[in-house]
Amino acid sequence: MSHPRLSLQPALRPQPLRALTLAASAVVLTLVAHHAGAAENGLQRYSPGVGGSDMTAPLVPGWYVQAPLVAYHANKIKGNDGKQATSSTPVGEQTLPGPVTVPAQPGMRSNIGIDADTYALLPRITYLSARRVLGANVGFTAMLPVMNRRANFTAAPNFAGTPYASLPSSVQNLVTSGINARIDATQDGDQTGLGDLEVSPVLHWEIGDHQAVTFAPTVVLPTGNYNVSRRVNTGYGNFYTFRPSVQYSFVGDGWDVGARTVFSFNTRNKDNGYYSGNMFNLDWQAMAFVSDDWRVGLQGYFVRQLSRDTQNLSGFSSTEITERNLRKEITSGNKSSVNAIGPAVGWLMNGGEMMVEGKFLREFSARNRTEGQAFWLTVSKPL
Repeated sequence: MSHPRLSLQPALRPQPLRALTLAASAVVLTLVAHHAGAAENGLQRYSPGVGGSDMTAPLVPGWYVQAPLVAYHANKIKGNDGKQATSSTPVGEQTLPGPVTVPAQPGMRSNIGIDADTYALLPRITYLSARRVLGANVGFTAMLPVMNRRANFTAAPNFAGTPYASLPSSVQNLVTSGINARIDATQDGDQTGLGDLEVSPVLHWEIGDHQAVTFAPTVVLPTGNYNVSRRVNTGYGNFYTFRPSVQYSFVGDGWDVGARTVFSFNTRNKDNGYYSGNMFNLDWQAMAFVSDDWRVGLQGYFVRQLSRDTQNLSGFSSTEITERNLRKEITSGNKSSVNAIGPAVGWLMNGGEMMVEGKFLREFSARNRTEGQAFWLTVSKPL
């Protein structure tokens, strides 16, 4: 079977000698986490699952443009034990219809619920030259996302071991409403705008007839729409991220495998003194051609936070802390993690003039972050 080859930025289809690309980019898909969250607001500046068929082909010199679209939805938020996240929610004495007086519960726990969505367009442009440095073709890539983020939080009292367990449901609902009002006032949000710009040189080595390695030391700049007093933003904060990645590709006879390792190192957010811990991501994909134009397979990712978050508020006045709604309760040092897997399908249009790829990835085993699913649709074309 004739075998198209696909790549991280541009990709090459040996017949009919047309350049093709399936590059994707990085925009964080994990949404807002509450008190259990690790990394600032439960976010990281790499989009796990963004790599696709681009991980299974050699790069070739030329200009390329990519337009990935992604929709991510999460309706679960997990704590450090992998179960539904909870928060300490003090409840004062309540006088309710009946009349019923409910004593104060300063240490009561509440289950935290979330309904969160991210919709993003990730336009990327890439150039790879014929010039070689250290045996590698050199080039560059840049991406600036446009996105919409929405998140709604709820909290339900956990009545286990408290006097609330014996109350009628109507009374419980009144207490729950009071807790929700306090949480929603500061946590919910719906924002649309630009994300953070990422730029990177690219070094690409062909290490054999079937193998290639690509190195991209990316820098992410704080250009996105960000307000420190909001929990939901399209930018990730007033800090920089250094994100080196190494990608390995093996192109077989009718099947391909690829993997990308990514490390993220953050500076401290100047607006709130928050330092998000270092992150490790591993994306992988295995694909097989079922015809000259179609290929199907599996994709997944593995995310682990390597170092704990910290926060230093010593440079802020008490007024600034209040006005900016700076939170100390999310500096408990928790580390986030998650895994995902799902199907992928790719279509080579008109013998390789353009590539369309779709995939659906479902997350599982999340800790200290949201757990959801994402649908990707990527259109790639050489200029």
